[in-house]
Amino acid sequence: MGKPKIIAISGVKNSGKTTLITKIIPKLINKNLKIATIKHDGHDFINDCENTDSYQHKLAGAYGTAVFSDNKYMIIKETKNCNASVLIKSFPEADLIILEGFKNSNYPKMEVIRSINSVESVCKEDTLIGIVSDLPLYIKGIPLFGLEDTDEIVSYLLEWIKK
Repeated sequence: MGKPKIIAISGVKNSGKTTLITKIIPKLINKNLKIATIKHDGHDFINDCENTDSYQHKLAGAYGTAVFSDNKYMIIKETKNCNASVLIKSFPEADLIILEGFKNSNYPKMEVIRSINSVESVCKEDTLIGIVSDLPLYIKGIPLFGLEDTDEIVSYLLEWIKK
C-alpha cells in the first residue's frame, strides 16, 4: 500500500480506547492489513519484566537494551524528546499505524466517548474522522458509530485508508 496511514484512537481516560483497538485489530488483519500500534504513556512506563536478563541490564545502568529471537525484537532506549513521529518510522511496512491517545495531536482520529465518563468531544474537531459513542452525539460531517459497531468502523477505516 505504500506509506503507512496513521490514525489515532482518542478519548478521555477509561473511555474504551484499548477495548476498541483490540476489537478492530483482528478484523483489519483479516482484511490483509499489516497493523502496528503506538501508545504514549504519560507516566514513564517500566520496561521489560522483572528477573529477565534485559531488565537486569537496564537496572545496572545500560541506557538501552535489545532482545531478539528469530521472529521478533524489542528495543528499550532512553532518549530525550521521543514522540510518535520518531516511532512511526519504525513501522515502514505497516499499512495502518494506530496511535492510542494523542487527543491533542493533529493526527486524524476517531474519538471514543462513553457516557460513564464523558459527554462531549475533547479533540480538535478538524482532526476528527469519526466518533464512537453510546451517546447520540452530532458533529456536522463526522460519522457516529456505536461502541459495538466494530464491523462498520472497520469498513469505514478501510474506505478512509483508500482515500
